[in-house]
Amino acid sequence: MRTTTAGQTELWASLMRGQALLADAVSDRLEAEAGIPLAWYEVLAALAEAPEGALRMQDLGQSMWLSKSGLTRLCDRIEEAGYLSRQSCPTDRRGTFAVITDVGHAKVRDARPVFARASEDLFLQHLSARERDVLRSAMNKIIGANGPQLRAQEPAVEQPRAMRKHTK
Repeated sequence: MRTTTAGQTELWASLMRGQALLADAVSDRLEAEAGIPLAWYEVLAALAEAPEGALRMQDLGQSMWLSKSGLTRLCDRIEEAGYLSRQSCPTDRRGTFAVITDVGHAKVRDARPVFARASEDLFLQHLSARERDVLRSAMNKIIGANGPQLRAQEPAVEQPRAMRKHTK
């Protein structure tokens, strides 16, 4: 049986604490300056970058690491605000697309500079170019090693604890 060292516990705690603090702070800025929380921004940005501004709900959920029900509730609120619509898939009756609206495009355009400034102020400015490269490489390595097996499973928790307040 493996035991966890103090260094491993500290590394894990630092990663979780840092992610939670950054997500809260970026979401607070987005809400104050652009009127949307971080989770909404992430959905709208993904849709804005997708071909024709549309993604299958299943693909959107996987890219955001949300359960089907968690994504449905999140998209319900974004749709109520008029930033996205849902359309049936013409080739698969079971499939649904999330489609960004013109109002959603405008909202994500307004929010992008807020997100960029918050990312720079709260995160990037504290890391050298070398540290950014090392962090990116390390995270991609971890995702590459674990992503396929973890994505195959439905998330046990609808949403990470650190992100729960950001799906309002």
